[in-house]
Amino acid sequence: MEQTNTHLMLKMQEVHKSFGDIHVLRGVDLEVEKGEAVVIIGRSGSGKSTLLRCINHLEPINKGRIWVDGKVVGSKPKEIHLLRQEVGIVFQSFNLFPHLNALGNVTLALKVVKKMAREEAEKIGIKVLEKVGLGDKVDAFPDQLSGGQQQRVAIARSLAMNPKLMLFDEVTSALDPELVSEVLKVIEELAQTGMTMMLVTHEMGFAKNVAKRVIFMHEGLILEAGSPEKIFNSPETPQLKSFIDAIL
Repeated sequence: MEQTNTHLMLKMQEVHKSFGDIHVLRGVDLEVEKGEAVVIIGRSGSGKSTLLRCINHLEPINKGRIWVDGKVVGSKPKEIHLLRQEVGIVFQSFNLFPHLNALGNVTLALKVVKKMAREEAEKIGIKVLEKVGLGDKVDAFPDQLSGGQQQRVAIARSLAMNPKLMLFDEVTSALDPELVSEVLKVIEELAQTGMTMMLVTHEMGFAKNVAKRVIFMHEGLILEAGSPEKIFNSPETPQLKSFIDAIL
């Protein structure tokens, strides 16, 4: 079943996900438009990261449907393979290969997954490393880079695949405070170029500046959604109000 609204990059309909007896997503409905930057906030355990992982089929859903750019997310290996070329995901742990330099880490998937010639892959790799401010670190190995630089290599690796949708799962939470801003700056610049993205983050100032829409999750459901102004200044539910009071 295809989904026909050409303005939508993502649609989730009645999505449920359980881990054993724990019902993590309890019927999530969500639409994300092309070019939209959506920030997901909520307490630990509210289902934020699971939501992202289900979009990329890192976690298969138990019930419901997900469409990415009009195509339903299937569960056959070939469908998942194609999906992951279109949906990039970056985690809090950088997961870089220590034996490869920055360029090698960024170009690996281009060569292996997209079967690209080395020269072409490296051209793209250099371009995306420049995009994240690491044009001078092409030959550096992960252990020669700071945490913030490693995370920017991880972002470049996803960007190299030219995804339609980028998912960021608490990408700054493992970083020292002084390195957080350099990674957020890269994401902010990507948002300004019109890339469709979804971010789970605890950086509320960043959420206010970058998000077109903020989603508040509570106990596996989207409890409130709206502009940053509405969510942070006029919460409608006691759950969101107490969450904001606790973090701001």
